[in-house]
Order: sequence, then structure tokens, then C-alpha cells
Amino acid sequence: MNPSSKKVLKGVLYPTFYFVAFSGFVLLSFPYDRLRDRLVAEFNARQPAGAGARLEIDKMSGYWVSGVEAQGVKLHAAPPPPKADGKAEEGRVVTVDDIHLRVSLLRLVFGTFQVTFGGEAFGGTLGGSISDADGVRSIVIELDGVNVGDLPLMREVVGLPLEGKLSGNIDLRMPEAKLSKADGKVSLKIVELAFGDGKAKIRDTIALPRVEAGELELVAEATEGRLKVEKLAANGSDIELAADGSIRLREPLDMSLAELSFRFKFADKLKTKNDTTKALFGEPGSSVPGLFDLDPKNKTAKRPDGFYAYRLTGPLGKLDAVPAPLGSAAGGAGAGKGARGFSGTR
Repeated sequence: MNPSSKKVLKGVLYPTFYFVAFSGFVLLSFPYDRLRDRLVAEFNARQPAGAGARLEIDKMSGYWVSGVEAQGVKLHAAPPPPKADGKAEEGRVVTVDDIHLRVSLLRLVFGTFQVTFGGEAFGGTLGGSISDADGVRSIVIELDGVNVGDLPLMREVVGLPLEGKLSGNIDLRMPEAKLSKADGKVSLKIVELAFGDGKAKIRDTIALPRVEAGELELVAEATEGRLKVEKLAANGSDIELAADGSIRLREPLDMSLAELSFRFKFADKLKTKNDTTKALFGEPGSSVPGLFDLDPKNKTAKRPDGFYAYRLTGPLGKLDAVPAPLGSAAGGAGAGKGARGFSGTR
């Protein structure tokens, strides 16, 4: 080997050996257990005494050179206020099986910051990145096969047991890192969507049976913090629903303000499924109304074509549903998101 080749080889091997040795030292000696304990302690210390959320992490380890991986992450939500009958409910538990985060060292060299993440959560997989550059924060999230019933915000908005697999992507750019100024697109799809279980009650009065909604697709575009719903529709074997309107994005997300119209119609197949559904929805062609139509809101919202129309407004975490039949000021074609529109606020 000639001297020039040896010189080049040394220039490559020495830095490579140093990098590998340094990486191994970091991965083997970094106190990840102490980092886990500190993260948990600081998060829990920031919560209101006796009424806040509580974080648990089973294990934390290194991920490549500049990242960490956490397993068995559990977020215990604060318990809701007691019901009118005095019964207390336990707070929901959000569980993430495995998630990793990694800082891009190359981006840091060029003066920008980027964190990539991914893992297994809510029965599916998720991944994406968060980056800051030139005063703009970019967020990209990709979802595949996530159980919608395990997503906290979905449960709060719908207020009924949910089933279905969520996939799609969210791509937002936020000037000054503010969600209220976001631009971007949202494209999501839920397959095999179903809600209700015959036990959970609407407004503590009507137990809705399992309703098959089929495939629900959401396409929306954000401009300066206003998310316009371009498509939100499903046409399942038991129900047809559609939606339009917009959401003014806020932080946290559940405080985003909705201005949505929502309409839905139960299929005759569901109404005649059994004696329970006949009593609940009424038999097609019968002049005797079902229990669902005896609810004053539902009775007002029902249109001649069999659709129930509602206007959904207020924070996403606590939507207010107002009947909007044909001929009313809000009686457009529209739609809001999910079964909350069946009953209004709980």
C-alpha cells in the first residue's frame, strides 16, 4: 500500500473508530434510569395536587447515538368530576407500548433542529418528525392501523365506545410554533368504524346499539390556523353521515373551536334488526316514533328525508350540539365529527 493510500485510510479509520467507541460508551454508560425518573418526577410535579394526570415509564434506553427509547409509557388522566348520582369514575389510561425519539445531529450542524419519532401505540404504529427552522415549526405525523377507541380526544368528542383502524398523515407548518397560525393538510381514514355497544347511554337516557359506519374519510386543509373540512363522510351498512365546516385551531388541541354542520341517517337495515332497534328507532313507515325521536333535540333535528341535522360549536373537548333541520339558519348540508352530534353535550 502506497503512503498516500495509508494516509487516506488512517484519516477514515481513526474518526470512524472514535465515533463507534464514543457511541458505545454513551449507550452503555448513560444513566437512562435516572433520566426516566427525572422526567416522570418533573411531569408529575407540574400537575395539580390530587387532581392532575400521572405519568409512568417502565423502561428507558438509548436509541442510536442521539436518541432515547421508552417502553411501557402510561399516562393516567385526571378522574372526571363525579356524576349527578355521586358515582366517581376513574381517569382513563393512555398507554404507549414503545416509542423512540432522536435528534438529528446533522441538522444541528447546519443550525436547525429536528426530532424524529416513531413506535408502537394504540394498537398500531406512528411516526413522524418535528423541526424548527427560520422561525417555523413543522410537524409531520403518519399513522397506520391505530385503534380509534384508544385515542383520548376521539373518546371525548364522540362520547361512546369506538372501534376502527385509523391511518393517514398530518402535515402542518406553524409560524412562531403556534398552532393558531398553522398551514398544512390533514388526510385521515378510518376503516371498519363502529360505535355504541348497547350499554353506553346517550345523555344518560338512551343506550345506542352497535352501529356499523364503514369507512370514514377526513380531508382538511389548514390556512392561518383555520382548518377547513373539505370532506368528512361515511356510508356504512347501518348509518350514513356527512360533514362540513371549519375548526379554529388552538392550544391545547381539545380547546380548538369548531364550527361544524353534521347530518346522519340510520339505515332501515339497522331499524329492523331486532325488537330493540325497532323500539329505539321506530319501524320504517310506522307512525309510531321510536325512543330516539322522543328526545326533544333529536325530534327537532329530524328532517323530512330522515336525516338528523345538527350544528356543532365550541371547544372540541366539549362540543355543543344544536338541532339544525331544513329551513333553519344553520341547516346546511353539513356535518360534524362523530357520534357526539347524536346527542349534544353529555
